[in-house]
Amino acid sequence: MHAEIDGERLEDHEIAFGFALLVAAGNDSTKATYSNGMWALLREPGQRNRLVENPGLIASAVEEFLRMYPAFGHFRRTATRDVELHGKTIRERDKVILSYPSCNRDEAVHACPHQLDVTRNPEHQAFGSGGRHFCLGTALARLELKVMVEETLERYPGMELVGEVDVVRSLFLNQPRGLPVRLRP
Repeated sequence: MHAEIDGERLEDHEIAFGFALLVAAGNDSTKATYSNGMWALLREPGQRNRLVENPGLIASAVEEFLRMYPAFGHFRRTATRDVELHGKTIRERDKVILSYPSCNRDEAVHACPHQLDVTRNPEHQAFGSGGRHFCLGTALARLELKVMVEETLERYPGMELVGEVDVVRSLFLNQPRGLPVRLRP
């Protein structure tokens, strides 16, 4: 807020818009990862039971949710210089797609990458992996996810799917809808 670059400071409206962007971005992304993580636990009750029996695993489960269900599927970037990567040349100004679901499920990095494992505690790219566009809300998102999973499992340890399920299949509309869920304390 108080930074000055080349004698110029941010105007009030720029600060307000920046704050609004941070609030909105964190809300949608955390909600998407939580929803998909809960959906995964409903589909795999054995993994849910591990968390109910050992809540100390919830922090690693959150990392696994972030790996398997990153809130944002893809980003596009523009190369700022020529680069050779895995035998391919990326030229300056080429458009490059970053696919988080793909890199987070790389078989060279993760054993059984398409399988949920709440004990895995993996490294992943969900927050930008420490690069130039690293997410400012990383610590808050992890805390929110941990608390939401803890509270959900404490209140509904026996939750289960019943009946047919209608799910939206899209990286942008990635949350289950119309779930027939039975919640039992």
